[in-house]
Amino acid sequence: MNLAHPTYICLDVPEPQAGQIFAVRERHCERLRSFPVEVTIAGSSGIGAIRAQLDWADVEAKLAAFCARTPPIEAEFGGVIRFPDTDIFCLSVADPMPFEAIHDGLKHTGVRFEPSRFPFFPHCTLRMSGPLRPGDISELFALRVTGRFVMDNLALYQRTPDDTIGKVWSAKLRG
Repeated sequence: MNLAHPTYICLDVPEPQAGQIFAVRERHCERLRSFPVEVTIAGSSGIGAIRAQLDWADVEAKLAAFCARTPPIEAEFGGVIRFPDTDIFCLSVADPMPFEAIHDGLKHTGVRFEPSRFPFFPHCTLRMSGPLRPGDISELFALRVTGRFVMDNLALYQRTPDDTIGKVWSAKLRG
């Protein structure tokens, strides 16, 4: 695999929560309609995306070993937050500690990462851009995606220059 494009490490959100989030995205953000429903662990915040010049075979071996020793996490979403001075809305997670443990574990895999200017904050993005009416703001803040779920699929997604996102690798957390 080619690591020339930004490559993010994520945990896929399972159904039925993924479908609920997708429906919100369809209503509120055209740009996110084709994006996967996930919580980014490395890429947009914290340790950043996988460093572009790394050898894929080495990265894959290190990530496979990480998945073999890392257990799935049980999670639930918290409330909606809006990033300051933006029109970006996301779902927080009720307990960030399991996500932080995975994020910290990735730091010790030997995989190198690009710098990120933002601290790690586990979340699932609902809306990034486009027209925003006052009613939309109220609707987004009132949103609740309920229920506990297991996150057991670690996936790599790449962003291409045309702003599409594609899954390029995945493995189950089995520890």
